[in-house]
Amino acid sequence: MKKIHQYIFGATVCLSVLASCENMMDVHREYVKDGEKMYAPKPDSIKFYAGKGKVYFKFWTFNATNVKTVDLYWDEDSLIIPVSPAPGRDSMMVEVPCHEEKSYAFRVRTTDIFGHHSLWTNGFANSYGAFFQQSVVNRSIKSFSIDGNDGTITWYPPASNLVRSEVRYTDASLQEITLSVPPEETNTQCAGATNNRFEVSSFFLPEPDAIDTFSFAWEQMRPLYRVPRAGWSIKYCNSWHGMPSPTSASVEGPPAYVYDGNFSTFWHSRYTTYAAGNNPLSPILTRDPCPHTLVLDLGESVEMMQVDVYRRLGNNNTQTVIVYAAADDSQLVDPDDFQWLGPVSWTSNNSTFFGNYVYTGVENDRWTELGRCEFSATAGATAEESLKIIDASAKNAQSRYLKLVLPNSRSNANLSLSEIYVYGR
Repeated sequence: MKKIHQYIFGATVCLSVLASCENMMDVHREYVKDGEKMYAPKPDSIKFYAGKGKVYFKFWTFNATNVKTVDLYWDEDSLIIPVSPAPGRDSMMVEVPCHEEKSYAFRVRTTDIFGHHSLWTNGFANSYGAFFQQSVVNRSIKSFSIDGNDGTITWYPPASNLVRSEVRYTDASLQEITLSVPPEETNTQCAGATNNRFEVSSFFLPEPDAIDTFSFAWEQMRPLYRVPRAGWSIKYCNSWHGMPSPTSASVEGPPAYVYDGNFSTFWHSRYTTYAAGNNPLSPILTRDPCPHTLVLDLGESVEMMQVDVYRRLGNNNTQTVIVYAAADDSQLVDPDDFQWLGPVSWTSNNSTFFGNYVYTGVENDRWTELGRCEFSATAGATAEESLKIIDASAKNAQSRYLKLVLPNSRSNANLSLSEIYVYGR
């Protein structure tokens, strides 16, 4: 009896399994009624790249020798790409005409020689055009300097999507030179560039892996440039310690130190105490009084746009500096024009050194004031902290002579300057 029950149980289980299988086939029967569904192999991988008025589509296949086309669909458009993949892994890149500047969504499938399609694969890409083009500008120039027959461009930091810039100029031998400047370069040497006239064009990528670059058109540059100081000389200085030589390094504080390129050296007014009656300005003086003046001969006429004045490092004696350019070089025929101490009056309360001496200030229309600067009572420890910049761009000053007048002092008319730079255009 026990065995009979076992047979009955086994038969019941088999019938239940068969019934279950029949129910499962009901689910799939609708889809296989026309036979088994065949699929073409999907692309091994796909990638889209941004372009200019287009998108670049790259795909890879693997052992897909029967694939006949790769089919690309987006918006209301499509592109059917005939292919003949090689055995193993193969790839192909095509341009997709996406003229509207926007983001695109793509669907990709393959079709084989039997007409079977693969499952869909999705991708996304951006097409760029006029809107992005309008957002780019040439890389900005921080400064330009000329040393002999060579120029140097100093750049501001680049935009994050800058690929490179190009510089085009004519050298001293009239040969046109084009330089390619990578974005990480901060200083570009332009061999043979004897003036500040050159062109710049910059190239940008809208995305890091975009294919097409966008360029900003060649732009004529005429930046401020640091006037070379090799030809400079001292035309006049009324006081320096270690007189009489204005240039000799064997004396202390000559005025030529203001263009020697060393921030540790400086021009210093004479602080020797004269015996009574020996000061050439006045018998009541035993020290050289303010104002103190320097006239620099730049060696050539310069369109002065900016003057950088560096006070002596670690010293606060110098307060005011007034900068002038000759109104007309040809009018400076009288030695008094160079020796002119400026229009600012000066009176000292130190009768020990200066007695009752007063400088009333004298006007002189043969000089044009470019600007003036005021240094604080805090001494600068570095060159940057000791710098004052005079913007002369609105003065239209063209001259070879630069005059500096220092009308006051924090220490008994003792004054000093470290460096002077002139920028022209």
